[in-house]
Amino acid sequence: MIYREMAPIDASNLLKPRNDLPWSLSPPPKPYWSRPFVIDNQPARAFAERLVTDERLDRALLRDQVEGELSALSAAKKRFWMAEYCFLEKFMSFDQLAVYAPGFISLSRVMPRKQVICRRMVIKRYLDTADLPSSRFVSRLRNRFTRSSILLYPAEKIFIAADKFVQFATRSADQSKRANRRRVIMLLRSLHMMTDQEICEQFRRPSDYHNELKLLSELARHYKIDISDVFTISAVEISQFWRPDIGSDDPLL
Repeated sequence: MIYREMAPIDASNLLKPRNDLPWSLSPPPKPYWSRPFVIDNQPARAFAERLVTDERLDRALLRDQVEGELSALSAAKKRFWMAEYCFLEKFMSFDQLAVYAPGFISLSRVMPRKQVICRRMVIKRYLDTADLPSSRFVSRLRNRFTRSSILLYPAEKIFIAADKFVQFATRSADQSKRANRRRVIMLLRSLHMMTDQEICEQFRRPSDYHNELKLLSELARHYKIDISDVFTISAVEISQFWRPDIGSDDPLL
């Protein structure tokens, strides 16, 4: 990303979406693990739950379609693959699920259950060698990645994804109030300094951009972030925060 100093905008406009952005037509949503970090607190979890509730009808229809496609499998295989799909549902958006569903169905027909389990063991051992922070939160992230990565990434890209996950988990490890407040401030300042094209490249879809602004609005209220907290952040600080080795070259981008 290229960050440019811009004239401060009115505080009331900081979290309003920009108009007439040059969005691409029907771009795929960003993969779940392509985020640079995660903020895991009560407001963020409640916001995610509301999005799932809003998508419940679309999700139910898609789940029925996936289950129908899996009907040709034996009963045991169908139970296994439906359990995997329900697992993905827990943390992926409807847009992500809709894009991935055809690949998931194809995978269920060609990949034996034993191969899925063996690949998980390989990824688990690979992550055992990584210098990951030790905490229950990171352990949960690691378990989720280990199980989902086999389903989301092709074999030739799975270790690249695992290396990116180590960066993701390391950046997300500190979930203290101070760390998350700092992340929100940096996200707000980054959005303010992005060009229109950079916003479109970052979020890909208007709905993701609008949802991000809504979430940041709630987080800003939660952490009592003032406009002065945002505009005291310099372009140099932003560049240091978004180090070039984090969040780039994602294997599914």
